Amino acid sequence: MRTFRTLAQPLLVALALALGVRSAIRIYSIPTASMWPTLQVGDHIVVTPYHRALPQRGEVIVFRSPAGTDLLVKRVVAVPGDLVETHSGRLFVGGHAVAEPYVVAPTATGTIASQVIPPGCYFVLGDNRANSFDSRNWGVLPAAFVVGRARLVLWSSGSGTMPPQANAEVVSRHANSPRTLHLERLFRPIQ
Repeated sequence: MRTFRTLAQPLLVALALALGVRSAIRIYSIPTASMWPTLQVGDHIVVTPYHRALPQRGEVIVFRSPAGTDLLVKRVVAVPGDLVETHSGRLFVGGHAVAEPYVVAPTATGTIASQVIPPGCYFVLGDNRANSFDSRNWGVLPAAFVVGRARLVLWSSGSGTMPPQANAEVVSRHANSPRTLHLERLFRPIQ
């Protein structure tokens, strides 16, 4: 009995810790370039759920698509009560142009009709505006669809190419894909 306890106790503690970590964070892979250059194809990101806090303007979030069952990853550009619109392809929130250093082509946002974001909703856009399926296509994002905040690129195994879709997938779905580790992207905070 003593030998069993000596072996079983550390295993049970390790299992409990693994389950605790699994409930606190999720890891997703990025299959498309809708958030390029912030996130690249093949990046594996750590996502933490929002418990008491709410998504803030500028944060990168993962959420269930309002237009389907996929998971998407985008940047929150407007929160409840914000007036959002574009002028000549530039994003304006509350009547002020938004500095977007993460967007490669700042005038590529396209047309967003002037609108106030309703309570419990967010306006989200991909950083790669020319290649993103986002709030410009399906409208505001209800808060109930938010999975969590993207915190960290844990590792990257992609080629950095830019395919034409805009969603995020759970890591296990690409278990058989070829992998090349990109050391320069390891443990990179997502901003």
